[in-house]
Amino acid sequence: MFFKLKSILVIFIFLELMIFTHNSDVDAKIKDYGKALSDILKVSSPTGSVEDAEENHEDPKKNNVEFSNDMKFLNMTLKDSIILAIHNNYEIKIAKLGPLMARKDITVAKSEFDPTLKITGKIEDSELPSNSGVLLGASSGGKPARFERDTKTIDASLEKLFSTGAIFTLGFNIERSDVNPVSIFTLENPVTQGYIEAKITQPLLKKAGIFNNRSDIYIARNNKKKSILALKETAIGVIDSVQTAYWELVKAIEELRVRKKSLESAEDLLRKNKIQAKVGTLAPIEVLVAEDGVAKKMNDIIETENNIKNREDDLKLIMNLSSNSILSDVEIIPLDKASFETKNVTLDDSIKIALVNRPELFKQGLDIANARIAVKQKRNELLPTLDAEAGIRYNGLSDTYGNAVDRVFSEDFQSQFFGLALEVPLGNREARSNYSKAKLEARQSVLNRNKIEQKIVVEVRTAVREINKNAESIKATVKARELAQERLEAEEMKFKVGRSTSLEVLRAQDNLTTAEGKAVNALVNYQISLGALDAKMGTILQNNDIIVEDESLAISNRSISG
Repeated sequence: MFFKLKSILVIFIFLELMIFTHNSDVDAKIKDYGKALSDILKVSSPTGSVEDAEENHEDPKKNNVEFSNDMKFLNMTLKDSIILAIHNNYEIKIAKLGPLMARKDITVAKSEFDPTLKITGKIEDSELPSNSGVLLGASSGGKPARFERDTKTIDASLEKLFSTGAIFTLGFNIERSDVNPVSIFTLENPVTQGYIEAKITQPLLKKAGIFNNRSDIYIARNNKKKSILALKETAIGVIDSVQTAYWELVKAIEELRVRKKSLESAEDLLRKNKIQAKVGTLAPIEVLVAEDGVAKKMNDIIETENNIKNREDDLKLIMNLSSNSILSDVEIIPLDKASFETKNVTLDDSIKIALVNRPELFKQGLDIANARIAVKQKRNELLPTLDAEAGIRYNGLSDTYGNAVDRVFSEDFQSQFFGLALEVPLGNREARSNYSKAKLEARQSVLNRNKIEQKIVVEVRTAVREINKNAESIKATVKARELAQERLEAEEMKFKVGRSTSLEVLRAQDNLTTAEGKAVNALVNYQISLGALDAKMGTILQNNDIIVEDESLAISNRSISG
């Protein structure tokens, strides 16, 4: 099972690495990541010896929590948990698709300038009454007679839009017609005629200009940048969730250690009470009180062990290990321990850093840019349509298709044309309303940015206050723990000389347990609040060596080798 577990997790992460790594540096990444896996996957048997632990550079006394022998273990640091989450978390997987979809939107916007080829063919057989004496002659008897006309037409055109708004059209047409009866003035029957035409239509007011015609591309590019920032924002949230879940697991395990220690003290009291009651130096009621205390502490341990399972599930869910049939049963052993190191955190500097790094502000800045582009688009639509058209046409006529095409390209029959077309919408209420609406949306986007900026400032202030509060709480809980320890020792001394009861000793033990639990919680909460401030300042990615690369997340070589 040990080798199976390790192999599955290696393959699991390796596949993710392959998906999001460029082909040019795959070998180097595999080599570096393989080294990282040796640190990540420190899986050991619960019956392993002290020598095995030392060989793996582990402290055999680091974990005081007892687990059943049939459990599997996965030793992980906080950085290991973050790496797994970056590669496997579903929220990040979903966010990674955003830039890929946004890239397609850019292609769609650019496709407006793709040339279009259109070819149509038509066959028409028509029978019409004719009143022309020139066509029918005296044979009609002076009455309308039947005139038959059969035509075969091929029409082809190539159209291309340019950034200035100009539309270039290259058209070709050839038509063969056969009439019956034939006029005496007709030179050829059947006859084939055709033409080739090149023309360009340039808007001079509405829809004119490079900016107006490429504005959808600019918006699509901004949207791609927004999707990358959304990926960064998601990664910040996931990493913050990982570090919170990791430290909550540490907190739960430390609480179990404290409660086991309290249980041992209660069991020791019970053992001593039984001895004294047996020799007659202690009332039997004290034994019952001690037994009740042991039972309550065992119940506390059961609840704490269940809490550990819940916290493990929270961490596995973020790392996407809970759905794996084997890894879902792994006991996670957090190797990092909470420590207190005073950090100089200033509110003004933290706010400045947050306003420079938070991706939400950059996203909103792009929304403002898009809104301003939309204003210019709608303003252009207020203008009347004035188009200039110019072109040249070559015609040809003959008895066969080949000869007719030759005549077309002989340039014997040439026509040129130039024209202007003006269209003025009367009222133009739709365009004016759209322009007013676009200006309001641009103003709204600016207000939204101010709102986000205000929200970030409040979040940073709250995070800084939380750090300061937890720092003070550490000092207070350490003092409370020392006092609770002194009180317990005093009660035990009084109990030995008969001046206290088992109930008072148990109360002192509970007070010490509560004080130790609060001290551990304060220490862990301090670690959580430090990570939360990193998240609120937007620096949690670089602090964990996570690099946002266009459409994916990468872990720097320094992080892997370290």
